[in-house]
Amino acid sequence: MSIDIDHQSPSDVLKLKTPAVTIAGSDVSFDDTMSTRSSRSSVPSEMTGPPATDDKTEDCEETKVSETSNRILDVILEYSLHKFDTTEELHSAGRPKFLAVVSRFVRARQKVVMCLPAFPFKSANKVEKVLGNLPDKAEELALARLNSICVTIGQFYEPGAELTVISDGLVYNDLLGISDQETWRYGSALRAMAEKKGFSHLSFSRLQDLVAVKGLPNDLNELTYVANATNFRRTLFNKYGRDGDLDIDHEIAVNPDTLGTYKGYCRFLKSDLQHIFGPAKSSAKYRKDVKYLAKQMLIRGYSL
Repeated sequence: MSIDIDHQSPSDVLKLKTPAVTIAGSDVSFDDTMSTRSSRSSVPSEMTGPPATDDKTEDCEETKVSETSNRILDVILEYSLHKFDTTEELHSAGRPKFLAVVSRFVRARQKVVMCLPAFPFKSANKVEKVLGNLPDKAEELALARLNSICVTIGQFYEPGAELTVISDGLVYNDLLGISDQETWRYGSALRAMAEKKGFSHLSFSRLQDLVAVKGLPNDLNELTYVANATNFRRTLFNKYGRDGDLDIDHEIAVNPDTLGTYKGYCRFLKSDLQHIFGPAKSSAKYRKDVKYLAKQMLIRGYSL
C-alpha cells in the first residue's frame, strides 16, 4: 500500500490520533509519603528536581505511546501489499520514519488521519479489463479493505482513524484518453458507493481541494467541474510540479524506485491503450509513445 507521510504536526494529514492513557500515582503508604516529603523539605526546592514518581509516570506514558504506535503501524503494514521478496526489508527500513509520525498523533491523543491518492477512473481498456466507466465490485472490495484498516485501529485506539481518498484522476486522465466528464462521474459514483455501504471511516477529496482557483462556487457540480478541469490541472502543476528542474531520464537512470514506477507505468499503459492508440501504430512506434506517456505520468506525479 502506498502511503505518503506528511512530516508536520498531528493536526495535519498523515499523507497516511490510543485512548488517553491515565497513569496512576505511586502506591506508597501515607507514612512513606510523609517521610519522603520530610526528607526533601530540608533541601532547597530548586536542587531537588521533580519527584521520582513524575519521571516514572512520564516513562510509563511514553512506553504506552510507543506500544500503541507500533500496534497501529503493524495494522497499516498488515494491510499493505506483500508482493515482493523485499517487502519486509523495506518495511523495516521505513518503520522509524512512519512510527515517528504515528507517535505524534498518539502522543497528542488525536485521531490518526491518513490519505491515499487513488481511484482515478476506470481503465481505458473496455475490451479486456473492465465492463464500464463506473465503480463496480472491485471498487467495493477495495474501499471495504481501506475502511477495515480504520475499524481495526479503532478497536484498540479510542480516537480511531480516518482515511481520505484523494481522487487523482484529473492528474492523468487527459494522457490516457479519459474525459473530464467520465472522471467526475466515476468519482461521484465512488462516493455514493462508500455512503451506501456504510464505510464511515472513509472520506473523499478532489483535486480542486488541493489548489486555489478563484471564482469557483462552493459546491461544484458536473458542469463546473468539467469547465474548470484544465484550470485545476494547470494550477497543480504550476504550484507543485518540477518541470523546470526535473531531468526525468536521469531520475529513471539513478533512482531504483523511479525506475520501478516507470516500468510499471509502461506495462499498464501498453495494455490499457492498445485498443485506443495501438491499432493505428507500428509496434515500435507504439512502444515509443507508451514510454513517452509513462515519463509524463512520472513528471506529473511529482506534483502530488
